[in-house]
Amino acid sequence: MGINCKYNIFKMMFSNFAKNLARKPKLALFLIVILGIFLRLVFFSGMDVSDSLEYSRTAHDITKEIAQNSIPTLSTRLGLIYPTAVSYRIFGISDFSSVLFVFLTTIASIILIFYFGKLLFNAKTGLIAAFLLSFFPLNVVDSTKLLSDLPSAFFVALGVYIFLYAELKSKLKHGI
Repeated sequence: MGINCKYNIFKMMFSNFAKNLARKPKLALFLIVILGIFLRLVFFSGMDVSDSLEYSRTAHDITKEIAQNSIPTLSTRLGLIYPTAVSYRIFGISDFSSVLFVFLTTIASIILIFYFGKLLFNAKTGLIAAFLLSFFPLNVVDSTKLLSDLPSAFFVALGVYIFLYAELKSKLKHGI
């Protein structure tokens, strides 16, 4: 009987907490973002032996103003290399400064997916989507690797969001 009573108290406290969060989506989003940051730091992997090293070398060369003799495909990765070079200038060269831009774009993706859900459905849907993305394994693991996949996905999603936002708001404004 004691265990059942404790379970009911926990259930009552949790349901009240969940109801309060549902009424305050910004607070819930903040807690979800904190969860996402925590998980990404716990599973921090840093540089690996793939494209990351070439991106890092090129970003380092940019900070030292060294003439680049890079492979041709790196010229299409400027959206990753230049922010990494800026991070190197500010924080120095380390695993953390190497992946800072990717890390920040994955955190921004959590926030963006909330606004996607809110725009297309409602705030509750946005919170569920943000919560799911906050611990999605591929996103968590790759968020601390210097790869172009997640920043590219974020900026594509941001472009789609801006387009949909403008379309939906103009239809509401003009009654079309």
